[in-house]
Amino acid sequence: MRIRVLLGVLILTMCVAVFVQAQDAAPDATQVLEQVRSRWQGDSFHAVLELDIVLGGQTKSHVLEVWTYGDDHALLRIRQPEIDAGSGYLQIKDELWYYSPAVGTSIALPAFGLTDALFGAGPSIGDLSQGTLSDDYEASVEVIMDDVDAPTNYVLTLIPRPDAPVVYGKLVVTASVDFVIREAVYYDQRGEVIRTATFGGTIILGEAVFPTEIEIVDASGDRTVERIVDPQFDLDLDETFFTLERLEGVE
Repeated sequence: MRIRVLLGVLILTMCVAVFVQAQDAAPDATQVLEQVRSRWQGDSFHAVLELDIVLGGQTKSHVLEVWTYGDDHALLRIRQPEIDAGSGYLQIKDELWYYSPAVGTSIALPAFGLTDALFGAGPSIGDLSQGTLSDDYEASVEVIMDDVDAPTNYVLTLIPRPDAPVVYGKLVVTASVDFVIREAVYYDQRGEVIRTATFGGTIILGEAVFPTEIEIVDASGDRTVERIVDPQFDLDLDETFFTLERLEGVE
């Protein structure tokens, strides 16, 4: 009888240990999202972006420079083509402005403009400013395992919070187990895919792996290739850098 009791206690202890271990191993979606965001965005960011956009069978090229601070401050300035040089966009939290030298003054835009394709196809302002993975979403996570039950990827499903200034109905983001973003699929409010972004061309930046090439395919078939040139993280920036005066080139 005593042996049976001891055996029962042992089995119960083992079950509890396995359960606790499983609970510890289960990833927290918010923590995974934060890790992916920090790898992709950092506290601050600067780079030159080269875009080749295939729209209606025609290819157009653009060069932009971008600065960001957190996920709600961004400055984008268009360098090429020459006709658009000097124009740009400024985001401060939920406020958005556009500036063109031809107009000579900044124009306030609605916040949902952050999710509009900037050049008629391809990435939005939010994508280009690394702000896609913002706090506007509730996250859940699935761990993808290989044939020997080792984790290979995280799949994050991001649902907009109520009243969030986004037009997407859902984002599904795939990242490696070391939190490097690999794919982002954007859905509209009806559950239809709007665009798919695939990330590659990784480099070592500090102690992290960072993708520098993004292929974006819209549901219409239009395609964009984005190259991130000389990315820099954790610069000496704060909110005071992001002003209308700097957008208009007078600082």
